[in-house]
Amino acid sequence: MALQQHMTQLTENYDHLSAAYTQLKAENAQQKAEHDQLREFVMNMASQSGDTCAPLSFWPYNNQHPPPPPPAPPLC
Repeated sequence: MALQQHMTQLTENYDHLSAAYTQLKAENAQQKAEHDQLREFVMNMASQSGDTCAPLSFWPYNNQHPPPPPPAPPLC
């Protein structure tokens, strides 16, 4: 009985963390989209001013995705 309650609590915790991960992933995608818009704006401004090169180190995103959450524990 205690083991079943513990498994239920662990499953609920996993579901909560998985939902939080999904939300953070969506927020990260939104921030990346905003970053890409800003980068495009800056590059357009630079091309209009005659400057053809922006330092790459200025852009912190390197198109890496966050790691996926760990798999749910097996139910016995």
